[in-house]
Amino acid sequence: MNVAFDAWIPVVTLEGVPKLASLCEVLTEGQNLADLSVRPHERVSLMRLFLCVAHAALDGPKDYDDWCEVPKRLPDAARKYLEKWKDSFELFHPTKPWLQEAGLESGKSDEEGWGPVSKLGFFLASGANTTLFDHEGMNNDSRAIQIQSTILSMLSFQCFSPGGLISQVFWDGVQTSKSSKDGPCVAASMVHCLLRRGNLVQTIQANLPSYEDVRFSYADRPIGRPVWEMLPDSLKDHQARTNATESYLGRLVPLTRVIHLNRGATRMLMGDGLPFPPFTDGFPPEPTAVVVIRDKEKQERGLLSYRPGKALWRELAAMVAKRSAEGVGGPLSLRSLAEGESCDLIVSALARDQATILDTTESVYHISSKLRMPESTAIYEEEVRKSEENARRLGWAIEDYRKTLDGGWEGRVKSAGPSKADLLVKLHGVGTTQYWTAVEKNLGLLMAHVNALGTDGVDSTREAWHMMLRQSARDAYETVCGQETPRQIKAFTAGWRKLTAPPKEAESQPKKRKGAKG
Repeated sequence: MNVAFDAWIPVVTLEGVPKLASLCEVLTEGQNLADLSVRPHERVSLMRLFLCVAHAALDGPKDYDDWCEVPKRLPDAARKYLEKWKDSFELFHPTKPWLQEAGLESGKSDEEGWGPVSKLGFFLASGANTTLFDHEGMNNDSRAIQIQSTILSMLSFQCFSPGGLISQVFWDGVQTSKSSKDGPCVAASMVHCLLRRGNLVQTIQANLPSYEDVRFSYADRPIGRPVWEMLPDSLKDHQARTNATESYLGRLVPLTRVIHLNRGATRMLMGDGLPFPPFTDGFPPEPTAVVVIRDKEKQERGLLSYRPGKALWRELAAMVAKRSAEGVGGPLSLRSLAEGESCDLIVSALARDQATILDTTESVYHISSKLRMPESTAIYEEEVRKSEENARRLGWAIEDYRKTLDGGWEGRVKSAGPSKADLLVKLHGVGTTQYWTAVEKNLGLLMAHVNALGTDGVDSTREAWHMMLRQSARDAYETVCGQETPRQIKAFTAGWRKLTAPPKEAESQPKKRKGAKG
């Protein structure tokens, strides 16, 4: 199985037909392919692979002028490059299998100590741990996992594997650590942003930064070489290890775990691989990441994180900001956009809790040229805050309803101690979920308002957005707070008064609760 020339990448053609494509086909005939057909974390991992090969094949692009020539130069350059390094893309090469280490040993006889390849797929059950759509974790002997799926899972696992306890193997005679570090794409459940164009070649070009832009972010860090060109022989291979963990190209397709697949790709050896310096230790952010100011007084920077309870559109203003010299802003690819140019932005993220994968998400947003302007993003942020104020007010109204209806509620809240926030989240849950669902369905009203800035229609678009927010909150309140008995009617009136009160009066309630949905 050759990863460069055999088909394994799920794509969709321009006619809407799903198929598997080879890496070479994507890079040389991508104008015939509309998009990838993969999970959110797999998209990010595949795009990093495409960018890594494209950079290596082009030895660039060096600057903007060179970047403009990418669609013309890439097909021929990629074909020649993949032919040259064909052996390094062999999945079962005897000495240098792709993205693996051939010299791993379990320290036990035969295949004892080898684990199932299902461990590479976050969506697959493994052992006694089931997933929503897979309960076959205990049936590894009779389980059939296609090799194409295993390749994609291995690539994604190298990028997104969370740190934690891990099996130990012997790499060049040295036992690996039983405690592993995070992969470069999973730290802080970071949000990843990718530009999308009309076909895959255009999408690859849009996300391919010039080396000028790379140096803008990476400063004096080396561009480096792909890991398959300088595969470390061991942890003592200092030059190859530095290239893999600290250079731009080396990190794009990481070696976070050392893996060796058996010949049938049904079982594997796996142990802790190379440690990748994270953003929290002062390393530059990943090219697809978003960096925000966490503490305005200290100007403390942090990665924009995905929280399953908070919809990504509420953070859109941070994502579309062009990355500054201080590193704050959206993905590096935004620097290639011309002034006044609109774009489609794919936002992908994987949420984790320590070593546990919680959820993945992906959304596509059309970013108008207006929304990319600083004054417009400020208005967008302000309107998002208004939507969050309505959600808080809805929560307070539901609390007043419950307090009036249930004489023991206040005592339960006070006695809950540290669990108070969880108790309130449960109380608000159905109402706030309905509210945020309705708001997201009408997100076009906010986009229309942003696009109307500076025109005569701005007042009417603002009022339409605000009216929708108020009505969505009221509809949600009426859904969760019954009015069937005199006692319920009295409680409903108390909550309704809180929901419809002027802002200053409503804000006399406690401030923002943790864990609000939406």
